[in-house]
Amino acid sequence: MGVILHLLEQTVPPSKSSGGLNRLVEWLATEQSKQGHKVYVASPDGASTEYFEHLRIPQDYTPHNIAPLIPNEVSDVEMHQIRPDVAQWLMDRYPRSIQLMHSGISPEQADASYWAGSKTVFVSHSHMQQAGGCQYAYNGVPIDQYEFREDKHANLLFLAKVRRSKKGVQTAIKVAKRCRRKLIVAGGRRNGSPETWFPWHPLIRPIGYVDGPRKTDILASASALLVPIRWEEPFGLTVVEAMISGTPVIAFRRGAMPELIVDGMTGFLCDTTDEMVEAVGKLDTLSPVDCRRHAVKKFSATAMYRRHMELLELAGSGTTW
Repeated sequence: MGVILHLLEQTVPPSKSSGGLNRLVEWLATEQSKQGHKVYVASPDGASTEYFEHLRIPQDYTPHNIAPLIPNEVSDVEMHQIRPDVAQWLMDRYPRSIQLMHSGISPEQADASYWAGSKTVFVSHSHMQQAGGCQYAYNGVPIDQYEFREDKHANLLFLAKVRRSKKGVQTAIKVAKRCRRKLIVAGGRRNGSPETWFPWHPLIRPIGYVDGPRKTDILASASALLVPIRWEEPFGLTVVEAMISGTPVIAFRRGAMPELIVDGMTGFLCDTTDEMVEAVGKLDTLSPVDCRRHAVKKFSATAMYRRHMELLELAGSGTTW
């Protein structure tokens, strides 16, 4: 078994309000530990857990100041969107190393030459295609942290960073009103959308940020998760979390959504608001069991672990991309 080091700039373990990247690193490091590896996580802030040892690095990290901090036993390195100069130094030092790209692709990055030789791994096939890359690995979640229910409430759910217009909360609200279905809005508030601030509309219930048992409860009890995204989303962690909970997903056909959702089985892919309204009326044709079975097979923490080990092996064989 190898000794794995993760390097990132965010806090691990994450705070309750943290987004996806550091949460995913925690899940991956934990699963690697459960599979028998010794794991270190290096970041400017964080703490050790029973599964990995945390190494504190400077905010202005460089090859010079992190070199003494890396244990001699480290054999594999996973870098999560760290600075190119440090990434290159680590790749030269550790053949079994990869760089993970988690966020969207900027215009200057949408060129295969930008990534050549960087051993960069993207989080979905569509994400990889946007960048002209060569390798991808789906994110995965620890399935035992989610509650599965077959009996659902009638309400719909929107769960994302509400303030970001590209997440589409206003479209979700419009869909709920047209369907005359209650909508829980979780993930903060948005200026210009009063329904996300105050429960003045009888169909819209804003609950702010959620985590822990409350989050798992609303994921498992909703009749569907609405994902009316307005951008090419690289992955979509809440989509997987919903399906793991047995909750189907109705999403716009953008970014990685066609890779995550099996149209007509685990949810519906839509191109317009009208199609999303129609999809709500077809939810009773879907099975919570099918949603969970699909997500467990493709997007569990164990599946993520296996794919990452394949990529580390590939990098260690001398293959570059």
